[in-house]
Amino acid sequence: MPPRRNTEKFQQHTEFDRARIISLREGGFSYRATGGRVQRKSSTVMRVWKQWTDGYQTTRKTGIGQRKLTSACNNRYLLRMEVNDRTAFSRHLAVRWSTVTGVLMSASSIHVRLLHRGL
Repeated sequence: MPPRRNTEKFQQHTEFDRARIISLREGGFSYRATGGRVQRKSSTVMRVWKQWTDGYQTTRKTGIGQRKLTSACNNRYLLRMEVNDRTAFSRHLAVRWSTVTGVLMSASSIHVRLLHRGL
């Protein structure tokens, strides 16, 4: 078995690499041989090939991710709530936040947001 390639997690593939994968697959190379030539895993080659055969697309699908529940203004308000009451736990802030805004947010989400802001 060949040694594992040292690749970064979630590395984006260039259009050139995608075109190489498609051309090698159309040339008759296996998934494994194609992956070896372009230095990608065979599962990546399979995914790119499937995307090409299903819809003739080589571009990456844009991910929308998870919707944001709060706006920048709401985030500033949350920060202000924390600064005004430094001794409050994130659970208490979550309860106050949901009563004021009507948006449910978990205590861990509030904790992460405040840590991200440096508090």
